[in-house]
Amino acid sequence: PSRSATLAALDVRKRRDFTVHDLDHRHHLWHEGDDARRWAREAAKRATVVLGNIEEVEMATGTRNPVAGAAALLDLGAKIAIVKRGGEGVYARTASEEVTVRPVEIPVLNGLGAGDAFGGALCHGLLAGWPLRRTLEAANAAGAIVASRLACADAMPTLAEIETVLARKVSA
Repeated sequence: PSRSATLAALDVRKRRDFTVHDLDHRHHLWHEGDDARRWAREAAKRATVVLGNIEEVEMATGTRNPVAGAAALLDLGAKIAIVKRGGEGVYARTASEEVTVRPVEIPVLNGLGAGDAFGGALCHGLLAGWPLRRTLEAANAAGAIVASRLACADAMPTLAEIETVLARKVSA
């Protein structure tokens, strides 16, 4: 049901400016023999922005190399391909731009919700018309903030908190 709902939602959206698909692969939810790569690629073809961590990008593209993985996602039709690299930061690519964002140095208490915070800030930046680098820096900071907190949904940062983390990162 999740697969068909995702594909149906992406089909309704029809690749408008920002049709975002987070690969968000959960290995334990797939039955042996299911072709996760095939369905991840089908979803990616319907989106303009595709993101995932390095393991998810590998599942979808067959490579752990962030540059090659992002290129493969672009080849599927994404306009923006984003590879979250955890403690190594973020790599993103478009047809005309490559962006690498350094990690935010922050003590990790609980990683739950960090990807959701990243995705929320990513969507905010895209819809606000921010440049890709600023969008990714804010998304990366949002994820780091949540990872530094104990809660998940209640730990989602405000824009002011994100800006504070980014200001500290620039001055460091």
